[in-house]
Amino acid sequence: MLIRLISATFMVLCLFGCEFARENRNHQEIIRTDDLETIKSVCDEADSQTLVIFDMDNVLTEPTERAFQADLYPKIGKIVDQYREQVKKMSPPDQEKLKGAQWEIPVCLVDESMPLLIRSLQDRGIKVLMLTANPHGRIANIDSIENLCDARLLALGIDFGKSWHSVNVKRRFDTDLTIFYKGEVFTLESKEIALKRFLEHIPEQKFQKIIFVDDKRKNLEKVKNLAEKLEMDFFGIEYFRVFTKNRPKTDFSLMKERFEQLKKVVSSKTKSL
Repeated sequence: MLIRLISATFMVLCLFGCEFARENRNHQEIIRTDDLETIKSVCDEADSQTLVIFDMDNVLTEPTERAFQADLYPKIGKIVDQYREQVKKMSPPDQEKLKGAQWEIPVCLVDESMPLLIRSLQDRGIKVLMLTANPHGRIANIDSIENLCDARLLALGIDFGKSWHSVNVKRRFDTDLTIFYKGEVFTLESKEIALKRFLEHIPEQKFQKIIFVDDKRKNLEKVKNLAEKLEMDFFGIEYFRVFTKNRPKTDFSLMKERFEQLKKVVSSKTKSL
């Protein structure tokens, strides 16, 4: 009888332990949406121990020129691929000039309400960070990619620096591949590697949850894995608004002409040197 009682008690304790572990396991979730209201509802659950991260390209901003907007790629993929192959045959200096010309293309907001969402988070004392897979420093005649991007975001009503005025990010964080600039992380590393290093450089910030908005599932999955290792809650949002926005009718022949114009601009600049 005593043995049965001990055995039953042991089983109850094991079941309780498993249930306790399930209840305390960090929450990990990724959803897909093209609706900013869905992002707002997720962010409504954020608090001062939440880090909210936004990608830049195709989440916050997109090129104003129709030829470079992401939703066109499935329709003009062959033209773009041919263009990329031709670019590969250019000399390295000409390739850099072409990159510079592309960076000079103005950008606009993917959603006009995004700046208001970011400001509302900041007004609630929630840290908001930009994490983008882009280079930094000089490209062609552009002195600073990070300064260009920050100035464009400010002009559109987005100020990530507002979240980080009181935070000391050590200078040794910056490398050839990754830098922190006014609340914005520019990296050519994998995003979870850059984010891990960033968090290590702000140990005084005890985040318990990450909300990450990106247009690429693979980035969300990698950061989710990082959050799990760090025992943090994670809510990833794969945001595909650029593919569902109302767009003007597109003359696809003009798209090919635009790519050819860019190459001619580079060629003319080279001859003038």
